[in-house]
Amino acid sequence: MNAAHAQVHESADINAIVSSDFMALAAHMSDCERANGVLLPVLSALEWTKAMASGHIVTTGALVGVTGLCLLLALA
Repeated sequence: MNAAHAQVHESADINAIVSSDFMALAAHMSDCERANGVLLPVLSALEWTKAMASGHIVTTGALVGVTGLCLLLALA
């Protein structure tokens, strides 16, 4: 087997692995979609809302804490 033939064979093996991984991912996504059923859009929207709000809640809490500490020190 020459080097070019070996490289083509290796490339075919890599393509087969990637293809099988892609098929496994597609099957997994279909299974998840079936498991969540009609609530999938609602669950996705709730997850997105939670992700967006959590950062703002933490930031707001930290600002309130720092502001309160500054006011406490300024009034003392």
